Amino acid sequence: MTTTSEQWEYCTLKFQLRYKGEDLDRVGARHVWLVFQAVASGPKRNYIAAESTEIPLPANIAGAAFVPQKNNIGHRNVQQNLVRELQAAGWERLPEQGGAWWETRLRRSR
Repeated sequence: MTTTSEQWEYCTLKFQLRYKGEDLDRVGARHVWLVFQAVASGPKRNYIAAESTEIPLPANIAGAAFVPQKNNIGHRNVQQNLVRELQAAGWERLPEQGGAWWETRLRRSR
């Protein structure tokens, strides 16, 4: 039997920023939260296959970066933990295909 593309689900790691509604009148550090998501698509649906733990990012510091930083060991560890979680659930890592460092692509048979 030949494997067709319709028998595979694919996912790509993306990131999302979340704001949890901190009191804007509050003095001090404010945060947004970075989370990696495995955005999956299959023959019949699109869905979030998994999410990482949330990483707090300071929101009121001038020059703060609101994207995952490759040189930040915490960002890399959280992203790699999500990849390992997906692999344990049967996802297979695909060769790198360019894009941002966190955009790992995976697939699994359905």
